[in-house]
Amino acid sequence: MGFFQWQYRKIRIFLKKFSIMLKIGILGSGSKGNSLIVSTGQEAVLVDAGFSRRELLRRLGALGFDPATIRCVLLTHEHTDHISGAPVFCDTLKIPLCAAGNVLTLLKRKKSRLPASLWSFEPGEQFNVGSFQIGTFPVQHDATDPVGFVIGCGGIKVGIATDLGEVSPMARRSLVNTEVLVLESNYDPEMLRNSDRRPGLKNRINGFNGHLDNRSAARALDSLLGDRSELLLLAHRSCECNTEELVREEISRELSTLARRDFPFAVLKQEHCLKACRRPAGGFDLTEVM
Repeated sequence: MGFFQWQYRKIRIFLKKFSIMLKIGILGSGSKGNSLIVSTGQEAVLVDAGFSRRELLRRLGALGFDPATIRCVLLTHEHTDHISGAPVFCDTLKIPLCAAGNVLTLLKRKKSRLPASLWSFEPGEQFNVGSFQIGTFPVQHDATDPVGFVIGCGGIKVGIATDLGEVSPMARRSLVNTEVLVLESNYDPEMLRNSDRRPGLKNRINGFNGHLDNRSAARALDSLLGDRSELLLLAHRSCECNTEELVREEISRELSTLARRDFPFAVLKQEHCLKACRRPAGGFDLTEVM
């Protein structure tokens, strides 16, 4: 490729990136249900469907997203708070559920209800859904082949890791420098320690295949945020062993240490939806919806 062709290609990529009006909707995040949508307006993908079909449609409507634009549901793992509404929702919209092959095998063996259309992938595989480039990577969690996603469109990337015991080297390589980072900040270690939860459950949560605590999420930011990063969304906060204030304090302290005190972030909620609309010149406008 000649010099001028190379420069022309760089300009086209730059213009395409700033012409995409990407929108992200968080339908809810927590132990009672998880789902988010990434949309260009013309088409979209849904990540997880941990609410009933009726509730998914209600929350999509409240955020202003058209369900008819959704091309598939991408599944991170098979736990109920991520998959409960997927079969009926997918069949209603006549779209596929896209999940790791071993997850689908497990669900079939358990005779779980599944939608009519199924797509499978292997953790680490990349594929396209419409105009979206989907990257997958394995994460540490007590499920069958759990994954995170990197969803790209028009040069913009959304990195998603909502259930993981630690940020592994592979997760770091996948999530680094995405424009939007959705990262778990599940529990406060002291609140978990002092909770009434069974010792076995406490060990599961803070174990290698459990969930990410506030401090671990904050410490990961040094290796995840880069010059392209525009927005941080903290996900899957425990209602019993964490508070929004504790997450904000921990993340704000780390961002200050990284000399990124003004970097925009939000703590996601279970009952409230959040819409993030990308501005033409970069950055996101956030709107919370009840």
